[in-house]
Amino acid sequence: RRWWYTVHCGGWNRMDFSAFFQYLEVVTFLCEVFICLVTYIIAPATILTSLVGQNIIFWTIFQLAGVCNVQKLKVWAQHAACWYWKIFSKVWHGHEIIGGENIPKSGPALILYYHGAVPIDYYYLVADTFLQRGRTIHSVVDKFIFKVPSVRSLLKAFDCETGSRASCTAAPGGTYEAQLGDNMYKVMWKARNGFAQVVKDAGGSIPIIPVFTQNVREAYKSLNIGVTRPFWVWLYEKTKLPLVPIYGSFPVKLRTFIGSAILHPTGATTEEIRSASLDALENLIKTHQKCPGNTFRALAERII
Repeated sequence: RRWWYTVHCGGWNRMDFSAFFQYLEVVTFLCEVFICLVTYIIAPATILTSLVGQNIIFWTIFQLAGVCNVQKLKVWAQHAACWYWKIFSKVWHGHEIIGGENIPKSGPALILYYHGAVPIDYYYLVADTFLQRGRTIHSVVDKFIFKVPSVRSLLKAFDCETGSRASCTAAPGGTYEAQLGDNMYKVMWKARNGFAQVVKDAGGSIPIIPVFTQNVREAYKSLNIGVTRPFWVWLYEKTKLPLVPIYGSFPVKLRTFIGSAILHPTGATTEEIRSASLDALENLIKTHQKCPGNTFRALAERII
């Protein structure tokens, strides 16, 4: 309970403000619902239409197999798509990448990143790496994404898959973290350790690179707060589908921080690899993110 003490007639009176704070929480929740209703259409109108449009281009290219040089067309389309996201990132979010030199120019690496409500920062990272390093990041994605027909060709063009491989990017928190995370930026991996097993099977020789984008949860938000949160947790556990409403598309300042590579000894166990990787990502968040996150502060960072 929340109590305040005041001096009254030479003594102390205890005042209960619990009802006030409960009222404040309800008002805050209703404001978030209103913002969600107002901005809900923005994400589909910008992000989804962009992805679908690019998917159509790659689908058309793949249909031309046997007719012309598909590989050359694919590379051209990849450059066009990456430049689109590069320009979009600068205009809409003033996006910066700090520590890009930590991504190797050659050889395998495993990139672990914090999964925001919408992984817009990851699109930016893939685009920048392709344009600056000439490398396509192989992405590990949730299985349900491949069941969405409007993005399948785009995923294929950028080497996305559901399995694991030595040179790739993964967000162990996945859809669970995206849907149920909030502006406290807690890493939500649950018991997942598949990436650690991949590194262990490779003898610990694959460097692990932690990645975090400042303010990513202020750009897009999941409406999983207040009295509705238990319901959304229950619904996700039952369906494993991303049904929590996503809203926002706020033009906040985004900075992607790429940490130094983590190397493990040959005999490192899966748990040791997972624990060291988790600590590295949490330290990256602690260093670069003010918690709880605040959309107005993140907007102000565009000009301050």
